[in-house]
Amino acid sequence: MNKKAVEWLYQQLPELVDQGVLPAESAERIRKYYGPVDGNTGTRTFLVIFGVIGALLVGLGIILILAHNWAQLSKLNRLAVSLSLLVAAQVLAGGVLWFKRDSTAWREGAATLLMLMVGAAMALVGQTYHLVEDADVFLLTWMLLSLPVVYLLNSASVAILYTVGITFWAGSHYGLSKQWVWGLLGVVLPHYWGLLKHNRYANTTAISWWVLTVCFYICFTVAFSNYLAGLGFLVFSALFSVTYLSGELGFISPDQGRRLPFTAVGLAGSIGLTFILTFNEVWRNVALAWSSVLPAAWVIAAVLLVLVAAGTVRLIKNRKREAGKFAALPWVVGLAYLIQSYDHSGLGATLVLNVYMLGLSISLIAQGVREFHLGIVNLGMIMLAALIVARFFDIDVSFVVRGVIFVLLGIGFLAANVVLVRRKAGWKNEK
Repeated sequence: MNKKAVEWLYQQLPELVDQGVLPAESAERIRKYYGPVDGNTGTRTFLVIFGVIGALLVGLGIILILAHNWAQLSKLNRLAVSLSLLVAAQVLAGGVLWFKRDSTAWREGAATLLMLMVGAAMALVGQTYHLVEDADVFLLTWMLLSLPVVYLLNSASVAILYTVGITFWAGSHYGLSKQWVWGLLGVVLPHYWGLLKHNRYANTTAISWWVLTVCFYICFTVAFSNYLAGLGFLVFSALFSVTYLSGELGFISPDQGRRLPFTAVGLAGSIGLTFILTFNEVWRNVALAWSSVLPAAWVIAAVLLVLVAAGTVRLIKNRKREAGKFAALPWVVGLAYLIQSYDHSGLGATLVLNVYMLGLSISLIAQGVREFHLGIVNLGMIMLAALIVARFFDIDVSFVVRGVIFVLLGIGFLAANVVLVRRKAGWKNEK
């Protein structure tokens, strides 16, 4: 339920209690369930953002001032300065916990400064005594030492910085050690889940989940890139569909699906991947990697396809069949892979994906017209225009074939237009 709906519900509760429709205890339980509705969410978000940026600038400024005079300090003085900065940030965080626990701006600012001072102290002490020379070890240690700050101060900004830092750490690793990223992301997930449960309408919650979703895709690519050769497009098409279905079905948050990133990321990924797969050159490269598919790729693809199938069934039960056209992408890609196993030229697979994108575009335009939704019409028009331009300049297809296809499609659109005009005239005559 969105904020306006909650505000309306809160306005109705006193009358419902007075009329005896709802017991007072039930009204109080409803208020506790949905929590307070802050009418100044935008202002509070700006305060939090400015607080975090201010803390970052103060911390970075202190580091620059120290760097200017660092060479003139003795080792003991360097150690004293480094620890003093850390202790000062901890004292500030303790003061905020004691006196300003309910102020989001103070908590986020103090937490960000403390995280920055932890990294600065590690770097300064390490540089003085030559303790840490590996950047990956430094980054991982910094992130793990900052993790308690996420929960002690309930800080979304530190959780975001931790997630981004772990993503950078995963990008610089090779082999099985990259799989540790799932455990490192798992330890911060309770914080993200808590945001959804206790502060679901806040802009901070939406921003945090956007960052987490984007970082998840980067980590997934980094962690499994060596195992997906030959089946990468199938796996990612299924992953985008699972993400899209999570948003449409509200698996994560039933009443906030549009603000969270799942539908948008799944939709953008599905459309972008479909467009890429309409090029024949892509499928010729798939044919080269087809013989090197690892068992791990089959397992990952099977798990994701099962999730897509379960989500699609749920979608049909919820009568959201229009949304099913995007969830069909992994099955279309699977069919293209099957054709590819017999036709290594990639022509069959390319034709399947072109037909799918053409049908998807037309379906979206028809849906938009039917529902009087200009955004859906524009999305279908953009997809159709992109497909037409790509095929017009596609050097892999001969001029004759392209010409015939364009003429046939043009005739088809003109015929459809004539049919629609005659039906519309028929409806008017009936009226």
